[in-house]
Amino acid sequence: MTLHVVASADASALAIRDHILPIVRAHGALQDFEDKNSPLRLVVLERPPWQFVHWTPFNALTPGQASSPGYRHALEAQHTRPDLPYGLEIWSGGTNVLSLLWSDTGVVEVLQFTRGSWEEAARVL
Repeated sequence: MTLHVVASADASALAIRDHILPIVRAHGALQDFEDKNSPLRLVVLERPPWQFVHWTPFNALTPGQASSPGYRHALEAQHTRPDLPYGLEIWSGGTNVLSLLWSDTGVVEVLQFTRGSWEEAARVL
């Protein structure tokens, strides 16, 4: 049995993420990045006073990118820690109240988490 220690703020942030993501995926709109070569796909949902921004990896190669496994391995070896390709930001009334990154392996990094009444309001959306 593996024991994982999770801060209560992290657990609350993950619970909110898990509640909000299906809503954003179902009702959000795909947005274009300024950088047309971005490897990310951006989905945005605006329901004033809320703004939800969710990004996922988009794996299509651009014509100028090499696609060999050796090239991809070399790029991965340049990173000192695993990439966290998924992200979610929640804005309430123009203030960033939650920002987190995660990967398929379960690694999560909470970048911004401001406790407040918005938490309960987000849970009932």
